[in-house]
Amino acid sequence: MRIDIAARRVEVSAQEFATFRPGPGAGAGSAPWRAEAGRQWHENLRREAEQTNEGWEFEKALTCEIRALSWTIAITGRVDQWRHDEQTRHIREIKTVQVSLPRKPEFLAQRYPHHFLQLAAYCHAARLLPDTQTVQGDLVFVDPTSGLRQILPLPDSAEADLLTQAETLAAHAENRRASHARLLNLPTRLPFQNPRPEWLQGCADLDQAGWDSSLRLLIAPTGFGKTSAALHHGLSLLRSGRAGRLVYLTGKGTGQLQVLQELRRLARPEELRGLVLRPRAEHEITGLSDDPEEIRRNWFRAKIDPASLLEEGADLRRLKELGRFAGVPPWDITKAMLGHAEVIICDYNYVFSPRNQSALKTVPGWDEGDTVLIVDEAHNLPERAAECLSLRDDHTSALEFTEILSQMHAPPAWVQATQAWANFLAHLPAAESLSPDDRMEAMALADKLASLALEEPFNTDDLPEVAKQAVWNAAAWSERLEKADLGWLLWSPKPGMLNLDCLTAAKATGERLKAFGHVLLMTATPGPRGSLATECGLDPDELRLVEALAPWRQGAYTVAIDGRVDTRLKTREGHLALTADALSQLAAEGPVAAFFPSYKYAESVVERLQKNNPNVDVALQPRGLGPEGTARFVEESLQRFTILCLILGGSLGEGVDMLGGRIRSAVVVGPALPEVNALQEARRKMFLADGSEDAFTLAYIRPGMRKVNQALGRLVRAPGHSARVLLHCRRFADDAYRQFLSNEYGDPEVLTDNEDFQRWTLRS
Repeated sequence: MRIDIAARRVEVSAQEFATFRPGPGAGAGSAPWRAEAGRQWHENLRREAEQTNEGWEFEKALTCEIRALSWTIAITGRVDQWRHDEQTRHIREIKTVQVSLPRKPEFLAQRYPHHFLQLAAYCHAARLLPDTQTVQGDLVFVDPTSGLRQILPLPDSAEADLLTQAETLAAHAENRRASHARLLNLPTRLPFQNPRPEWLQGCADLDQAGWDSSLRLLIAPTGFGKTSAALHHGLSLLRSGRAGRLVYLTGKGTGQLQVLQELRRLARPEELRGLVLRPRAEHEITGLSDDPEEIRRNWFRAKIDPASLLEEGADLRRLKELGRFAGVPPWDITKAMLGHAEVIICDYNYVFSPRNQSALKTVPGWDEGDTVLIVDEAHNLPERAAECLSLRDDHTSALEFTEILSQMHAPPAWVQATQAWANFLAHLPAAESLSPDDRMEAMALADKLASLALEEPFNTDDLPEVAKQAVWNAAAWSERLEKADLGWLLWSPKPGMLNLDCLTAAKATGERLKAFGHVLLMTATPGPRGSLATECGLDPDELRLVEALAPWRQGAYTVAIDGRVDTRLKTREGHLALTADALSQLAAEGPVAAFFPSYKYAESVVERLQKNNPNVDVALQPRGLGPEGTARFVEESLQRFTILCLILGGSLGEGVDMLGGRIRSAVVVGPALPEVNALQEARRKMFLADGSEDAFTLAYIRPGMRKVNQALGRLVRAPGHSARVLLHCRRFADDAYRQFLSNEYGDPEVLTDNEDFQRWTLRS
């Protein structure tokens, strides 16, 4: 769909026109296996029509324009089957459906109104052709399970229904026009009462970069104000009319809430409609009906207005309360709100995951070319994009899927095939790569699962969401196993589990980024010049670089390397006493943030601290905290505990600003190198094959030190903040590690014994 606001014109395909729905079910898309089943039946009926020798044509292009509410709706499409004899034009549209046939015509008209609308659009276009007196339109419904067909003529109400749909679409276009008009008058605000000069300069540089290239990279230290600068830049693009929507990607839930807070310092909800798009699982409410017609009735009975909810700043908690009261799934409410939102804040997977990106792509009027994409913590993007393409399954999940299919009375072939897949997984041993025999068996089973949708179709709409995901994965396994090459690793991390991990998603990432009208990548830790662009599938020369400074950060850190200890896995046990003692001494002067590479390591040190002093004030970051839980943990810990044990790379090690200026001392207990496993080794070998001189550094040291820099960067957030940092492992003194420390940490001295440590604590 393309909306030309100046010309008040909407260009739309016949399918988009027919399926457009602004209320519940907005943005619904069809599964890929259904599209394939539809294509096969189209081919079958095409061959039958050709054999009649009646002059049928296929995929005939038709266009028409409809005026509605001062808008021109231009519809284009291709008719499945077309025949012209004398003065009558015959049109057939073929639709596969997931219900048994035959059915009463009223049932099909109510269940599939969009199919009738698409046929009505074609018939309307045919009537506008010269020398046309009569148009006969038929819908051919096909039940792919039984092969039964039911033919229904276009109803007498078709023209009226067509105009009503055109008005509905025009109303949406008018809403987008009003949105653009509101954006053009968006107030220009600064997020700070007295912005720092370097922040103002960074914003000016960003705006200039926006004219030079559609792809830009902002490199700025933590505490510079990257989020507010990026939003300020993005809103300037909306305000100038160069874009109509902004999507802000950040991986952590706490970070998403902070972005929304920053946005509200620049624009109020009634001025700019913003929405945090949380995962579908967080929207779930048990006991609600999933019947589309009942949901629509409940929706209109409750008078749910997505635009008003956005202007009121409704959050997920309120949407769930509304959904429970109205009898409408909160996900349906959120999906409808997306069509009215000018700013969407969400996780990377909504743009880079083939499974999840449909949540945005199916939004009515979605246009990536008219969208600003901001990617926060862009150094994480290569790995996150690869994760989005990777697949995982295990015996337990596969068996549960089989049981669900059996309970839902799926065709026996489905149950048998998924049981065979579960049995295959059950017998897999832990292995760094699959044996040739296991690989061939996996491909054969996956191919069988993928073909089931065509050979034994059934209605998957009634399946629980977790089962729908499994059906989608069944098709994805076959496709990706066939394409798996040096860029993939097929392995079993543990018995009964199968992983197909993407080693590099550079090509796919670059293609997705270039689809957007404007792209801004942001990071404080970009790595060697040009490396981030290459890892994101971009040419470094086409990525406009903006480097910002925060001079007040220089000298804010007092850093030393504790050469007394070795935190490698095989030696750390012998140094637990020194680690616990160092934390206790530093905690005598105020709160200490201790960053660990793993929970297991942190738990060992906490146990040693408590053994030395049962009354020690220590708090270990709980697992699985949501955004609100993380905020509560920090606030309560800073008030009640002296030593905060946190995990490098976790929500409090990256993406959270609650520690800035509140922590006197920080201890990094070893570099957070990735676990040595088949996946990391495959990446190391990939770097080696690409000609890297130090593949181990790229695969292990660089990502580990990036987490260290990210964690320490959070401790100094504004002028006047300072932090004393102890890098608690002798490896930090090695050039291989030291080269990746941020320049703002200076040239840390190495503490070789207890006397050095005591002098440093007194001096700093």
